[in-house]
Order: sequence, then C-alpha cells, then structure tokens
Amino acid sequence: MAAWPVWAADDPVHLRLNIGDIRVLPMPDIARIAVGDSKVVNAVSDDDREVIVFAKDQGQTTLQIWDVHGDRKIFQIVVQAAEEQRLMQDIRRILVRIPKVRASIVGDKVIVEGDSLTDADRERVGILAKHYPQIIDMTSQVGWDQMVLLDVQILELPRNYLQELGVRWNPASTGGLNAGMTWDAASSKLFERVGEQVMNVPFPMNNPAGYFGVSAVLSSTIQAMATQGEAVVLAQPQLMARSGATAEFLAGGEVPYSVTDSNGNTQTIFKPYGVSLFITPRIEKNGTVRSKINVEVSSVDASMNLAGGPALKTRRTSTEFNVQSGETLVLAGFISRDQMQNTDKVPGFGDTPILGALFKSRKFQNNESELAIFVRPVVVSADNKDLQKRVKRSKLILDSTFEAGPLLNVPVQGEPQKDEGGPSEKKTRIEDKPGKRKWQGNELQGSVWNPVLDAPVTGIRFRKSR
Repeated sequence: MAAWPVWAADDPVHLRLNIGDIRVLPMPDIARIAVGDSKVVNAVSDDDREVIVFAKDQGQTTLQIWDVHGDRKIFQIVVQAAEEQRLMQDIRRILVRIPKVRASIVGDKVIVEGDSLTDADRERVGILAKHYPQIIDMTSQVGWDQMVLLDVQILELPRNYLQELGVRWNPASTGGLNAGMTWDAASSKLFERVGEQVMNVPFPMNNPAGYFGVSAVLSSTIQAMATQGEAVVLAQPQLMARSGATAEFLAGGEVPYSVTDSNGNTQTIFKPYGVSLFITPRIEKNGTVRSKINVEVSSVDASMNLAGGPALKTRRTSTEFNVQSGETLVLAGFISRDQMQNTDKVPGFGDTPILGALFKSRKFQNNESELAIFVRPVVVSADNKDLQKRVKRSKLILDSTFEAGPLLNVPVQGEPQKDEGGPSEKKTRIEDKPGKRKWQGNELQGSVWNPVLDAPVTGIRFRKSR
C-alpha cells in the first residue's frame, strides 16, 4: 500500500471537536502515534490503517503520526464544550445578516472580522460584542466611507417670502421651523394652525404631497430674489464631511476680556462670537441622511458693562433631522431686534462677517427681514457627476483668472522687466480656447461661478446691504 503524502512539520491540519466526540482519521502504514496532552484527547490505532481520536476535555493539544517511511503528519486539535459550539452557531446565524463579516473560533473566543463595513454594520457588531463577552471585534474601518456635501446658505430674506412659502416663524421661540400646519382636504387650503386664518401659498393645493416638495424650488427662487435685490446672501459655505464625522463653520470674530488668576496675575482671553455651525451627517441604509446640527449665533451685549470686557448674548439650538439626499432644511429666528440695537453701541462690530452686514440692513432694522439658514446635504462619491462638474467649473475659473506658472526645474526665459517708476497697468489676453474666459486689464470678461448643482454658469448680482 502506498504511503500518504509528505506533510511538513509547519503545515499542521486543524481539527475542532466537542467534548465526547470521536473522530476516525484514515492513515495508511501507521508506525507511531504521539499525543501532546492526553487529558484533552486520546488516540489509538487497532491496525496500521486508521487512528481513532477521543475528545476528553476542553483544551488544545497536538497529535503527531509517523508512517513506516518516517514521514510525519501533525494535527492541531481544539476541544471545546458543546455550549461553545451552540454559541458559535447562534453568532453565525446573526452575522449572516451582515455582509462582509466572518467569524471564527480561536480557543474559547469568537473572532469577528470584516473590512469596509458601513457605520450601521459596525454598530450592530458592537452591540453583538457587548451581548456576548466571548466575541472579539476585529472589524476595521479600512476603505472609503461615503461623503456628504453640505451646501449651506446663510441669507437675509424678507419675512413675507417665508410666509408665501407656507412657513410661519414663531416670534416667541428662539429659533427653528414652526411646523404646525394642516391641510383641509375639503377646501384644498392650507391653515397655519387649527382655528387660524388661511395662508396664501403660491402653489396649488389639490395634492398635498406636491406642497411638501417645495424645497426643490428653493435654490432657484433664492437666486432670483438675490438677482432682484430682495435677498442678500451673507455666506455660502460648502462643507464636506465623512458619514459620521462633523463639519464646522464659523464666521465672526473674537472679543478680548481680562481675567485674574488666584495669584493676582491678569491675562487676556478672547471669546469667539458670530455664527457657528456644527453638522454631523450620517448616511442610512435606505439612502436618507440623518444629521445632527448645532447652530449658535452670538453677539456683543453692550447693556452689561463688565470690568473685564463686554458680555456676549448667545442663542443656540441643537436639532436632529432626517432628509433625503438633496432636500433642504430651513432654520431661522436666531436674531432679535434687541440684539441689533445693542450691537450698534459696540465700535467695529459692523465689520463682523454675516452679522455686521445683517445689522446694517435697513430692512432688518425695520423688522422686515429674517436671518435664515438653509442646509442641503447631498450624498456624493468620487465618481459623482455633480461633484465632477463643480471641479471642472472651479478649474475653469482658475485657468481663466491665473496664467500658468513656470514648471519646476525649468529655467525662466528672459530677464524680468525693470520698473520705470511710473504707474503702469499690465494687460494680458488669454487666447480664445474652448472653456476659457478672456482677461483684459483688471476685469474678468465673463461670468462668475454659480455653485448650485446642475445650474448653468450665469452672473448673479447681489444687493449691497445698507
């Protein structure tokens, strides 16, 4: 009878048995058997054709078998309790619902491994590991997480525009959207609240579902109002955040004030103020974006005269919302009239970004406008067409505005022109090429970039705040 193939000593065969199991290993021409720990397993051979292994107790051991030719085969045997086997089966039944996850038993532990898991899947594995102490979570976050583009617009809007959209801002609240609206199916009209007057909305109300899609026209409507001078875009940051991470935006300044420590030493510390946003988006499995947003608007309170420095009046809100990718959330009501009057007493506050321009506005001083914050989360990826369009437009503007500089390690041809001492104006002209703008003198002949997705490159004229 032919001998079985040669097995190297460092290539053992792994066996996993429960206590009380019996395993028959067919082996031709058996010459000798050795067991590392006879308390864990027992191995016997009645003839030279097979080895019978008995699992006696929980543990690990090594079984070595030699044939008549001197070749050796090694078995690494793990004996576990029957409860562990049932535990492994239960865990595998749960993990089969989570893709890209695999489980294996090492000793008395269950190793759970997996790469490129979503946040929801990692959270489920974490809950499972807390419930079963035998689980060792080895899942990693290697891979590309989905990204969320946060298109934020901070605007000064007329109050009547918000009412025309069918949105009523509660003047008694500190901020946020008042969603207490009802739709009367009999009259096909929208009510602010039960028992209140009917609101005039610029949309047909035959189908209530069409009304709640009003966010789709916000971008174009705001652009038209800005062009006509009815709205002022105070800031338009575009933030990018990984799913589960936090994007931050701050527009404002810092106010110095003095503090004295226990030793009597005086130090100057700066307090930030202005408009700050902290947005944490998270992409769910169904494609919705669940976001937590913290908005804080702070201004100098000149009514309190402190020795160390001026006080700050702060309005803060924190909310968590669910929207589909591309839908818009609106927040407002953060600025009050008394804040505007107090800040007039502080020198230099009018130069503060966003708040300075807002408080200079006559419409805002006359309580005719409102500070509104629009947040539009969009799920994007590296191959996202909208993102590629934005990059292409940005590159177009850069190429049109700035000339290509000399390459590294390439000598510059010619000597630089000497300054004659008199005023001069350098005029350059870029050759007409597809996708290029013309630059002549100090004026860009063309249009500016419109950051709205899928929008053409058109000029936008903004009204200057008064």
